[in-house]
Amino acid sequence: MQYYQWTIGSTSVRNPDRLRDGLKLLKEHFEGKAWGLLQQETFFKLLKETGTYEKDEESYQGMTSARQQEHARKWVSILNQLGFCYAYESSAKPVIITDAGIALLNNPEIEDEIFLRQLLKYQKPCALPKQSGKGFKNVAILPFIASLKIIYSLNGITKEEISIFLNTTIRMKDIKKVIEQIKVYRIDKSKISGRVKKKEYYYKMQSSRLKEIFKDEVTKRNSLIRRLEIGYDKSKNIIKTPIGKRLLHEITKGGKGSKTAKAQKTKQLIIEALKNNSGTFNLRRIFLDYFLPLKVATLKDYADLTARYLRKSGLFSVSRDRLIVITEKKEFIKYLLQQKWGLVKDSDYFNYLWSATLPEMPSDKTDYLNRHFENISQKEKLLFNQLSKKQKVESIGDKIQKAANVIGLKNQVRQIEKNVSRLKEINYYYSQGDEKQIDDIINYYDLIMKKQILGGEAYYPAYLEWNTWRAFLAINTLANQPYEARNFNLDDELQPLNHAPGNMADMVFVYKDFISVIEVTLNTKENQWSAEAEPVPRHVAKIHETYKDKKVYGVFIAPSIDTNTVLTFFNNRQHSVGGKIIELTIIPFTITQIKELLAIFKTKRFSIQKLKNLYQNIGAEITKNKNATEWYAKIPAILNIWAENL
Repeated sequence: MQYYQWTIGSTSVRNPDRLRDGLKLLKEHFEGKAWGLLQQETFFKLLKETGTYEKDEESYQGMTSARQQEHARKWVSILNQLGFCYAYESSAKPVIITDAGIALLNNPEIEDEIFLRQLLKYQKPCALPKQSGKGFKNVAILPFIASLKIIYSLNGITKEEISIFLNTTIRMKDIKKVIEQIKVYRIDKSKISGRVKKKEYYYKMQSSRLKEIFKDEVTKRNSLIRRLEIGYDKSKNIIKTPIGKRLLHEITKGGKGSKTAKAQKTKQLIIEALKNNSGTFNLRRIFLDYFLPLKVATLKDYADLTARYLRKSGLFSVSRDRLIVITEKKEFIKYLLQQKWGLVKDSDYFNYLWSATLPEMPSDKTDYLNRHFENISQKEKLLFNQLSKKQKVESIGDKIQKAANVIGLKNQVRQIEKNVSRLKEINYYYSQGDEKQIDDIINYYDLIMKKQILGGEAYYPAYLEWNTWRAFLAINTLANQPYEARNFNLDDELQPLNHAPGNMADMVFVYKDFISVIEVTLNTKENQWSAEAEPVPRHVAKIHETYKDKKVYGVFIAPSIDTNTVLTFFNNRQHSVGGKIIELTIIPFTITQIKELLAIFKTKRFSIQKLKNLYQNIGAEITKNKNATEWYAKIPAILNIWAENL
């Protein structure tokens, strides 16, 4: 079998939420122009200047022009493959922003529908440059449809299952077989006791799968190992010659080349094994011990990436380490899966890929929209009836006179869907104080810190905000609505899609006589101070100016609190807004202390007024201490005394 594993997106653009911003830059500065090296370098610099590029500042240090051009090409390749543009250095055509790209730029409110159409068209191989040929031998896959079929059939799949089975499914005709393989994997794994043994089983299965998928590649590398061994037998100096160095390079090269620390270590182990006359078997074992974990890591990375891009369709959500379909979209998904899907031939592919209206979807038809209108209205009524006993809520479905055309119906359905989401969120808010939910919130902090949530690095900040939002919802006496208390977005399963924008507070909880502005970060040490010291006081001061009649407390939460961050909050207790000086109180808590607060709430059920007293007690100590470290050191004791007096 020819080796191949697919992913949607690229590790160069880990967060698909940034694609629209990058496309906007491409249109504004390069549409109609050649896509040469100079344009690529300029595009990269624009990505960096606008904050669209994801790497931190240290990653730019010493980056050559050639490297910047390479990163620009990788970035744009995702936009090319998803049909939003056409920009290739090798093409005689200038940069084109397609109809699909224009739709994405002009219609952010239906971004999920636009992404869904493009993801449905994403295929391997295809007519795009470098997306066909020998490297795609025996490949015939529509990754989105394959994912939808497998995930829907199995009621979700885990990160392990994505990495072992999904991203390595390269033919549509293999989907049924893969579903059965996953079922067997689950049964066998369920018979194993203990986390360590289960993990060992996963690696065993992954390695076995990789040996099958990369059989041709392993055979090729083994032949290179044998050539090196024969050459060494003839001349011990071969490892110092250009031929020997090239063979070592070819044997150990990975996605990042053969100069990585792991590759260099493997080269040295091979050289030592040659000197010790360890034999062909041991040389191949050294290679496999390097090669297979490298591929395992790559596929685990692909699993996170795949989950993030699939979610852009609006049909998928994440539940811990599982990718699931969204409950409200199951009828829509059934309709999609009933259609016949096949790869589009090269001569038709560009017109198909670049279209803003193809393929046709259920939501393009009035009969589906009418049924969905009725179904979603019924759901709205049920939620309304549940919640109207607790607070004033609105039901809009029975007040709308259904439109006769598709565009009108789409807009009406979206209105009802938005209200249903709000009603679900209010219902969710009332549930967070339950003991099981409090335990779940505490557990989620551990999952975040251990990096055990599907989606990878791009999702952890969002999940930290989301879980902290849940923590403060649990103490449920809000004066604003739960959806007004957050500045990050949720999907239909109330899971976070992204973190709050950098120009506003993460969360703002409004209570009867005070406000709590919550800012969270996973940054620690010096990076925490440099990233948070300026925006946190600014966000708190801005809310203070908005709510002039209420006391505002800033709460800053991180895994650990850097001393310089404490110094900033202690020494800089004033901030100017429009020339007016605002007095600030910002309290730093660790995630462990927030977990302690939740554990105390679970047993003592303190009121929000009691929480305000804790803030007051900590704030009052600021003026009683000579320096920031003394003040911060007293916070655990203040928390303990407060808890004892509840």
